[in-house]
Amino acid sequence: MATNSIRFVEPDQWEDRYESRFYNASYAQVNNAAGNTPPVLACCFSYAPVNEAAWKLYSHAKTGIGARCVKIKINKKAFRKQIVTGNSGYRLYEGVVNYSLDNYQINHLHEQQYPNGGANALHDELFVDFDLASYLSLMLVKRQAFSHEQELRYFMIPDLPDTKGTLEHEEFHVEWKDILVDIVVDEHCTDTEMAMLIQVLESKGISIVPRREFIYAMPDAPIIVES
Repeated sequence: MATNSIRFVEPDQWEDRYESRFYNASYAQVNNAAGNTPPVLACCFSYAPVNEAAWKLYSHAKTGIGARCVKIKINKKAFRKQIVTGNSGYRLYEGVVNYSLDNYQINHLHEQQYPNGGANALHDELFVDFDLASYLSLMLVKRQAFSHEQELRYFMIPDLPDTKGTLEHEEFHVEWKDILVDIVVDEHCTDTEMAMLIQVLESKGISIVPRREFIYAMPDAPIIVES
């Protein structure tokens, strides 16, 4: 936010190796794959309004101010408009992550038959009549262990077909003041840390006042259950 940019990365830069399983796969045996497996840069968001796991995950093993998390809510329409403006060398795609497949299905998705000899209908659904949409669908497959993330992904596809694995990341310019809707901080954020954040926001022309999210707070006094 301090740099008026947002980072998109290639899927093989993520910690979860499954994220690059189909990104780095060979599609040489797939009809129509030529030209439909381009390099992509991705940025992930969540459509979960409240997620306890996210607060813990992004602060895990960090100390000091690095252990403080900030959750921002954006105007998607404004974000999409900004991210394509001035980036004519890229195409933008948006998709919801698919958590419906179990590990066994993901592990054998590239095979026509399962180890027991049964036909793999999922393979045919994706790899017969293969096109760019099929490829991007694979980029949205994620294991059920991460379903709590409720992820939404944006892909920027460059007009550079032979650069897969070399791009790593790219910073795209955004005017945060024009796309931010809400800003929420860790409930453990101190008044001093809050003041520091407000100062950064004001320096960027952002008038939103951050608020704390109290995950574990009781909403009121002990209740009486009515008969």
